[in-house]
Amino acid sequence: MALTGISLALTAPAQARTAACTSLSNGVLCTVLANRNYDWAQVQNSYEKTGGSTITARFGHYNRGGTWWDQGAFTQSAGTTRYFTWPGSDYGDCSSVVGFMDSGGKHYEVPPVTVC
Repeated sequence: MALTGISLALTAPAQARTAACTSLSNGVLCTVLANRNYDWAQVQNSYEKTGGSTITARFGHYNRGGTWWDQGAFTQSAGTTRYFTWPGSDYGDCSSVVGFMDSGGKHYEVPPVTVC
């Protein structure tokens, strides 16, 4: 018996999104899974401040039900970029990481990133 009228759609596997950014009114907040080695990576947050007055802020990220913070609040003025990188971890379980920044009583999140 011959089969006719059947077509198969082949798709490539999904690509891991290891970097994501969010545009804010006075800059761009990003989270990157940096220095990757297979499933191992370091979480790095950055904020490029392009305008507005000086802020006081903190970086953090969510992963596996926990919250990780940077080493303390920092101040930042327009025209500068701040970074914080956490020690590496194994993300082979495909858990997502959501980076964030708190500043001026507001909470800003970046879309999730993952190694898978």
